[in-house]
Amino acid sequence: MENIITIISVSCTALGFLATAVTFIARFIKSAKDKKTAQDFNRLCDTLMPLIRKAESFVHYTGLEKKEYALTKANQFAIENKILFDTKLVGEKIEELVRLTREVNFMTNLATGSPKTDNTISHQKFTIGVKAS
Repeated sequence: MENIITIISVSCTALGFLATAVTFIARFIKSAKDKKTAQDFNRLCDTLMPLIRKAESFVHYTGLEKKEYALTKANQFAIENKILFDTKLVGEKIEELVRLTREVNFMTNLATGSPKTDNTISHQKFTIGVKAS
């Protein structure tokens, strides 16, 4: 009888350790996947500014066409580097970068009193995601 109680006690302890180990391993794997996803997204975001600059050089394109160009090139980069691509998320990031760039350029121009130069994002008829009128 005493052996059965000892066996049950050891079994329950082992089962508890096993459950803890399985939970830890599952969370570790999920965390590793999330880390890789975040690193991939950061790599993708690092390529967006040069793509936006290139799209801005297309003077006769609308804002929507420039966004589509940047999205297409970002998608190509993602495919080449085996990164999952979320069009909506990347599109929002492009819009955020364009807004930020405009604000920085506007503040810089205000502070220096200098007019816009060719290497700044133009405020004229360029709104990402909205057709220029």
